[in-house]
Amino acid sequence: MPKHQSFYYFTKEDPDYQVKGSRDPLALQVLWQQQGKKLIPYLSTVSSSVHDFQVLCLAYYFYEREPDNQFVNFFLRFEQLMAYARFLSPYVKGSFNGIEAVRKRLSEKTRISVSNTAEDNILSNQRVYGIWGKYSRPFRDIGFLQQPDFREVFADKINQIKENKNIVAAVQKLLQQRKSYFTEQELMSCQQLFVITNNEREFYRKNILEVNQPDSYQNSLFDFLNSFTSPDSLNLYPFVNSFKKTIPQINSHFHQTLDEIITTEQIISPVNHIFRYLQTKPIWEKTEILKDVYINQCKYDTGYRFSPDSEANRIKNEFAEILQQNNWDLVLSLIKKNVEVTEWRGGSPWMTVNKNLVEVHHADGGFKNPNYDPEKNYSNGYFIDSYLRLFNQIMRNKN
Repeated sequence: MPKHQSFYYFTKEDPDYQVKGSRDPLALQVLWQQQGKKLIPYLSTVSSSVHDFQVLCLAYYFYEREPDNQFVNFFLRFEQLMAYARFLSPYVKGSFNGIEAVRKRLSEKTRISVSNTAEDNILSNQRVYGIWGKYSRPFRDIGFLQQPDFREVFADKINQIKENKNIVAAVQKLLQQRKSYFTEQELMSCQQLFVITNNEREFYRKNILEVNQPDSYQNSLFDFLNSFTSPDSLNLYPFVNSFKKTIPQINSHFHQTLDEIITTEQIISPVNHIFRYLQTKPIWEKTEILKDVYINQCKYDTGYRFSPDSEANRIKNEFAEILQQNNWDLVLSLIKKNVEVTEWRGGSPWMTVNKNLVEVHHADGGFKNPNYDPEKNYSNGYFIDSYLRLFNQIMRNKN
């Protein structure tokens, strides 16, 4: 494959960083991940619950030996046990993956079974769609198990729980039996595990919210949020601009990184909106595309071009130039890009061109947002939304 061709950069999506079941017809996800990880290196878009990290930590703690080939199966059983305890716990608010299966089984049974069989799974594919699929990569990248106080923090946690003997007995069932049964009383005993102790909270602060790197941009983000009342939800552009005002002007590279988060989004979000809009009709004629008001509405020129020192930057510049083409050439360029991406992934193109007609073969995910403003609206949070939710849970005790 010649390296000068733009599709050289397109890689298969990391399953730990993609929204499960999603498809990315123009490989835009890779571009915003690459930009977002300059600010937040270890989190993913779906690693936003401190209790999910907590379940992973507790599983490793209780395993009490070096993780081996059996650990994942133990973890999936442990996740099931924790899901039932979590549902019953007054210490946890909000939903979690598998909650519907948990609710149904607790309403129907007096005794809950836990195993690695399909009938006990709390999700259609628990390994992929549950905590393991979403959190194992960030957990490993953060390096929880390498922290010298890991066992001390969780041993202290267990020792503070009055029902700790009942909890240990429940976990021993999981360790020793392929299929275990639990009464509601046994599940209720485990709910104390979801209380976050002071030592545990500090452990999460220094390992999730901060990183052990000199001059870390993420640590500056922590200081920024810790100095003000953190918002409950993210509005990307105002948030990044407010954060940027707290960074000394002398730190020009930091300013550039934040500016390029906004610029990246103002390029790839319009591109995505236009492509998804094209999916809303099975056939488009060249004449209607040329005069289409919505395509024109989505076009935007940031006035910024990235230094072409990486394949990601060159592709972002290419998309920026595509947005300045007339509507027909723009659409042809996006279809060509989709062909390159799908060919590399071994799939079929979502759209094809037949003389002056565009034929749409894949309509799933198509949409039109009449109020879309490419200068103000965004589609991706660059891991900041995950970080913000975790910050509020750990530092503000907001679920």
